[in-house]
Amino acid sequence: MKSEDSAGYMTNLAARLFAQAMERAIRPHGVAVAYVPVFFALSGGREMTQAELARHAALEQPTMAATLSRMERDGMLVRRPHPEDGRKMLIGLAPEAREKLEAVAGAVASINGVALGGLTADERRIYLDLLGKIAGNLGVSLERG
Repeated sequence: MKSEDSAGYMTNLAARLFAQAMERAIRPHGVAVAYVPVFFALSGGREMTQAELARHAALEQPTMAATLSRMERDGMLVRRPHPEDGRKMLIGLAPEAREKLEAVAGAVASINGVALGGLTADERRIYLDLLGKIAGNLGVSLERG
């Protein structure tokens, strides 16, 4: 079997290269790559519970809890009691993190531009549509157990 013929291998390779490029671009701003899914989820002033963030990022609860602890330590999160369920906390980006949103968004746009360079607009749309279908297929398969 050739690695170039494996969807999983090639997707994983691309993901690792994306992560390395993001690390290089955002680390000088004090943002770790692991924080990017939280930035995506909470941009625009949104707030979510830890469970919602974990689902949004497709991460296990313990992994999300550790990421949120590091972000809180770094002054990037604010927590407040959920108004409808006192047992839950709503999590949002702290002002310091909101100030870094532009740098993170710029890095994402730049790296996506490099990664998708040479593809036509139609190829980009098709690629993203296909990735969405693949992610959906895998998500349904995992939900079924």
